[in-house]
Amino acid sequence: MIYMMTAAATTTAGEQGAATLGIGAALEMLLWLGVVVGFILVCAWAFRRMSGGVLAAAGVIKVRSVISVGNRERVALLEVGDKQILVGMCPGQISTLHVFDEPVLPPLDGNEQRTSGAGDFAAKLQSLINKDGAR
Repeated sequence: MIYMMTAAATTTAGEQGAATLGIGAALEMLLWLGVVVGFILVCAWAFRRMSGGVLAAAGVIKVRSVISVGNRERVALLEVGDKQILVGMCPGQISTLHVFDEPVLPPLDGNEQRTSGAGDFAAKLQSLINKDGAR
């Protein structure tokens, strides 16, 4: 009878120890998860700050507008100096589609913020396609 009580007391103490160890381990895991996620966010923020400064200072090529034409295919309007170039992009390949003699979109000033302008670009691209097709 004494043996049975001792075994029952040991089992209860073991279950309480396992429960305490489980909660402590879970809290420690959540703490380290928070540290890792925080580190990733800080690294992403720092990368964005550093790459933005480097690219803005040396930015000769500007992406004026991008339109998705498929799952992984895009058409982009790039500005290089005073030229605007229409390029097609797909995985593993970039092709020049057209080099515009006149700018499709007005040139960006240094102080002007970039906007998507996808609606204007799409309308102008469609009018150019229709105009070239009518020839």
